[in-house]
Amino acid sequence: MKKLALLLTVLCCAALFSCKKKEAPKNAANPFEIEVSEEKKSLISSPSWHPSEKKICVVFGYGYNDKPYVQAVLEALGTKYGLDDGSDEGGLIFALTFPDDFPSGRISRLPALVGDRELAGLIVIGAPENTNYALAKLEDEYSSQETMIPYPIYAFFPQDDVQGIEATANFVVDRALEGSGSSDDDTNKEEVVQTQVKDLDKILDSAIEYMLLTQAPLPANEDLLAHVSRIMGKNYKVSRYVDAESGLQSINHFVIEEK
Repeated sequence: MKKLALLLTVLCCAALFSCKKKEAPKNAANPFEIEVSEEKKSLISSPSWHPSEKKICVVFGYGYNDKPYVQAVLEALGTKYGLDDGSDEGGLIFALTFPDDFPSGRISRLPALVGDRELAGLIVIGAPENTNYALAKLEDEYSSQETMIPYPIYAFFPQDDVQGIEATANFVVDRALEGSGSSDDDTNKEEVVQTQVKDLDKILDSAIEYMLLTQAPLPANEDLLAHVSRIMGKNYKVSRYVDAESGLQSINHFVIEEK
């Protein structure tokens, strides 16, 4: 009987240990090790959107601000995520086109235009000059509360000071052979248009999905390259930007090349 009791005790302990072992991954999971299940994909990919309290602000800047072009991109995004029309029934995407939607054509008005909206993310494409100051203003609103910006910020193909944007954005993506330059130079603007990516709508869709899945800023660590590669998709090779003079690699500045 003593042997039987001892055996039962051992089996019970083993069962309890097994249960605890199965539960452990829930507590130990890294929020940035993102597993995109088919269930999550189908939810996000559903064309029938519902009203959203939080918004993802998408700013269309130089090279990507032509009205027919923006309308075509927003039509696709609106069908999937819904567009914010200022009402309680508005969708997820709050779109702004520079300079048309900015008073006096000043990107510094971005924080005022965002207003009281609760953001789930911010995406800036073709950032004009002084965007870095506008992003710093948004950051200041949270630093006064002794906290960091709680939502992700992605910057694609900026025409502004990249280092300034790097300081606030989770990451910056450029083309490996880019036609960037002064926003006041018509020649440079023309080059940007000629070198713009052909599938920005797919990149934006992927970036929005990633923001919805992570629900947090991406940390500037060794995994960031993998995150950006997943956002850009299989058609692009993503590399860390290397400074030509110092040879140093940037933590969150990347360049892309079509495969």
